[in-house]
Amino acid sequence: MNEITTHMLLSPGTILGGIYQIIRLIGKGGMGTVYMAYDLSLDLKVAIKVISPEGGESMDAAEYEIALKRFQAEARIVAQIDHPNVIRIYGFKQDTIEYMGQSRTVDYLVMELMAERTLRDTMDESGFEFEEEVISWITKFMIPILEGLEEVHKRGIVHRDIKPENIFMKEKSAKLADFGLSMGFDFPSVTGSMIEIFGTLAYMAPEQYNNFSLARETADIFAIGRILFEAVEGKITEKVTPFKQVQLTNTASSEYYKSLNTVIMAATDENPMERIGSVRELRERLIDIGECPHNVPPARKEGNGPQWKAQVQKVLLITAVLGLGVFTYKLYVDSKSIVVPEPQQNIEVQQSVRNQPDYGELPQGFEQLIHGDGNSMLHLVPPMELELGLENPFGEKLLSLDAFYLSESPVTNEQFVDFLNSIIDKLKNVDSDVLLDDHIIIKLSEKIRGYKPIIFDEKRFLVQDPMHSSCAVLMVTGYGAEAYAHHFGLRLIKAREWFALMASNNNEEKDRLPLPTPVINYPQGKFDIRGINQIAEWGKSEKGDFLILGQAVSSMLSSTIIEEKDPSKYYTDTGFRVAKDAVP
Repeated sequence: MNEITTHMLLSPGTILGGIYQIIRLIGKGGMGTVYMAYDLSLDLKVAIKVISPEGGESMDAAEYEIALKRFQAEARIVAQIDHPNVIRIYGFKQDTIEYMGQSRTVDYLVMELMAERTLRDTMDESGFEFEEEVISWITKFMIPILEGLEEVHKRGIVHRDIKPENIFMKEKSAKLADFGLSMGFDFPSVTGSMIEIFGTLAYMAPEQYNNFSLARETADIFAIGRILFEAVEGKITEKVTPFKQVQLTNTASSEYYKSLNTVIMAATDENPMERIGSVRELRERLIDIGECPHNVPPARKEGNGPQWKAQVQKVLLITAVLGLGVFTYKLYVDSKSIVVPEPQQNIEVQQSVRNQPDYGELPQGFEQLIHGDGNSMLHLVPPMELELGLENPFGEKLLSLDAFYLSESPVTNEQFVDFLNSIIDKLKNVDSDVLLDDHIIIKLSEKIRGYKPIIFDEKRFLVQDPMHSSCAVLMVTGYGAEAYAHHFGLRLIKAREWFALMASNNNEEKDRLPLPTPVINYPQGKFDIRGINQIAEWGKSEKGDFLILGQAVSSMLSSTIIEEKDPSKYYTDTGFRVAKDAVP
C-alpha cells in the first residue's frame, strides 16, 4: 500500500515536511491518526492528521491510491472554505520518514488546532430537561453548524460522518471537522473495500450503509436530524435502531416539541427523496419554529417526486464498534441525473494521430498556475507538436502549438451567476432567455429533469440549489461563453488546443460522469486539466468561427467531434472553459 502502514504511530519530536514537529497524539479515527504539532516556521501549533484508513488493509494498492486521490481532491476544496463554523485546512502534504528502520511514506493534512472539546460536551447525556434549553442550544450551536455545512455543500462536498464528536469547539464556537469520509456528490466509490461502510452507524443514512457512493447531502441532513433527536432524548443507545427514522417520545405538552418532532422526522426519513432537501431548508425550519412553534410546514406528499423503492431485508451484522443488529436496505434510485453515453471519440482521435504529442520546454519566467479573474485557476500547458494521421479534423500532417494557459475545469454555475450579476444592468430577461446586446447568452430552463440550476428572482441571478454551484454551467450559447471570457480578459479554447489535450489524455480516458456533476469530480489529465471530453464545450477555430468540441449527446445525429455551430444556440450537455495566451 505505497509503503503506508495502518498502525504507524509517530513519536513526539518526529519532523514532517521539515517544519512540523509532532508534540503528541490527540486521537485516532477510521481515516487516520491526529497529532498536535508545532509549525517551526510560523511559531504556531497545528493539528496533523496522518491519513491511514483502518480499512486500508483490505484494499489493494490501486484502491488505496484512488481513495487517497479522492480525499486529496476534496481536501483542496475544503481548504478554500473560510467559514467560522468549518475547521480550516492549511494543506495536504506527503513526506518520507524513517520508521522502525524502514522508509515509510506519510500522507497528511495540516489543520487548525482545536480544543479537545466537542459538541458532545455541550449536550446533556440524558437530553435537555427544559424546552428553553433546547431552543438555546439549537440557536447557539446547531444553526451556526448548519450555516457552515451549507457552505460545504455549496462546494459540492458531502461530509458523510457528521456526529457530535466530529464537531469541535473553539472558545464558544462550534466547527465542523473531520472530513475523512467526505467527497464530491457523484464521485465513484471504491468498490469492494471497507471504505464503503465507513461512518458511524448511529448517525448513518440507510443509503450510505448500502452503497457509500449513493450518499448525497441528504445523508448529512439525516445525521443532523439524529443529533437533534439526541438533544431532547439523550445520547443514542443500542435501543435506537440504526438507519431508521426517529421521533420524540413526548410532544403532547409542548407546541414547540410537536413542531421540532415534525422537523426531526422529516430530516430522518428513510427515503432520501422524501427527506428535507437542503441544509438551508432545515436551518430555516428550525429558526421558524423557534420564533413561532405553530409554524410547521406541511409534510411532503407522496407523488411529489421520484419514489424511493426499497426492499427491506433483515440480516445480522456484528460490528466491533457498536455490536448492533441492523437492517440493510437494497436501494433503487429513480435518479434525476441523466447518464451521458460514451461517444466514439477515442476511436476517432486514435485514427487521427500517429503518436503522443512531443512537449517542448516550458517558457521561462511563466508561473505554472495563475488565478484568473472570475475565480478561474489556469494551468500552463507547454508548447507541443502532434503528428497527425491522414484523416484528421484539420487536414494537416503536423499540429504545432505554442504554450497557453487553460482553466482547470469548465466554468461552473456559481462563476457564471457572478458574471451575470456583474453585468446585470446590461441584460434583458425574456421568458427564460437572458439576452446581452440582443443575443441570447443562456437559457434558464429545466432541460434535464429536475435540474434548473440558475434562476432570476427579479433582482439578481441565483444558483437555486447550493449543491449545483460547482457543476459546469450548461445551456450557454456560444455568444454567452465568449461574453464571459472577454469580460475577464480571457478567451475560449481553440480547436487545436482541445484536440491536442484529447490526444494527450487518450490513455487515461474515463467514462463520462452523469450530469450534473461537480467539476472537481472530473478526471484530471495532463497538466492538471480536468474533464476534457466530459462534456461538449464551446471553442473557436483559427479563423474565429464558433465550434462545438466533443460529440454533444443533444446532437447525436452527427458523430463529428469538432463541428461548426450557430453561436446563438444552446445545448443541454455543452459548457465551456477559458484560456489565455502565454505571452511575455
